[in-house]
Amino acid sequence: MGEDTKAQKLRLDRWMSDLPAPIKDMPLIFLAIPGSHDSMTYGITRSSAVAPDAEPILNRLYPLFRGTILRWTITQASDTWHQLLIGIRYFDLRLATKADEENSFYFTHGLYGEEITKALAQIKQFVDTHPGEVVILDCQHFYDFTRQDHHRLRGYLLDLFGPRLVPRQIDLEAITLNSLNRLKMQIIVVYRNETVSSTGEFWQPQMMPSPWPQQDGISGLLSYLRNVERPPSTGFVHQAVLTPTPTFIVLRWISSLREKCAVPVLRDVLPELAQFSPGRPTSKRNSVSRSPVNVVIADFVDMNDAIFPRTIIDLNMKLLRHTEYSSSG
Repeated sequence: MGEDTKAQKLRLDRWMSDLPAPIKDMPLIFLAIPGSHDSMTYGITRSSAVAPDAEPILNRLYPLFRGTILRWTITQASDTWHQLLIGIRYFDLRLATKADEENSFYFTHGLYGEEITKALAQIKQFVDTHPGEVVILDCQHFYDFTRQDHHRLRGYLLDLFGPRLVPRQIDLEAITLNSLNRLKMQIIVVYRNETVSSTGEFWQPQMMPSPWPQQDGISGLLSYLRNVERPPSTGFVHQAVLTPTPTFIVLRWISSLREKCAVPVLRDVLPELAQFSPGRPTSKRNSVSRSPVNVVIADFVDMNDAIFPRTIIDLNMKLLRHTEYSSSG
């Protein structure tokens, strides 16, 4: 059976549960896991207000060029539930407060998206009904957050997910899908702010580095993905995304991020990613080797019948063809 055929037959809503038994005994940080970039931007609409992470000029431009700005701000078309159903297991979260809403948190990407409650409830519902699946929530950025806001968000996440949270551990290689399934743990929260780093419920940033490529062209992005160094014994996020600069957008004003960034990545970068492998990071690399993938994220992950998550998930089959997991320490 060819690689494409195998990918097409995956049960995306339960792909972790359906992995071959030997792979479920391998460290989670050695598996290939598809994720979405700026995961919750599907909630941005024409009525969205400018958010605190926006460039200052956006406040002046937004009323005049609302449609164009929306086309370059939204990076996902599918909501949280549909992303889960097509195999996405990592969510890139950017969060902000609103001055007039003391107890609410919102997703953001230049403009305010939805309040967080609905999406996180869908994730809770999903893991409740899919006991073999594990979801990573990466709280990447926080805007207009006070220390009290961080502690309120921590309390909310603890109340919502409780015993399903995978606590911080020193040895990440001890965490496997099978070990988590036995413990009924399904949610990993990576919290990239030191305010709550003293508590043990959330993973610290260095446990899952997520370096930003900061590339607006395919050749630069490909070079970055081929050469980025992954530390050993950690998770890792390969960001397969183009980042449009203001000049890039102005020259393509009537187009969109989907057409000028996401489509080229799908066409030109995904075939390259299909040649990558998951597995154990090492400190020794030669001129042709690449850091093994763990989490890989992209924009508009539902395009072309979810070919992006299918391709990343299918990389896990390569683990069955290697033997270093039984022989290396």
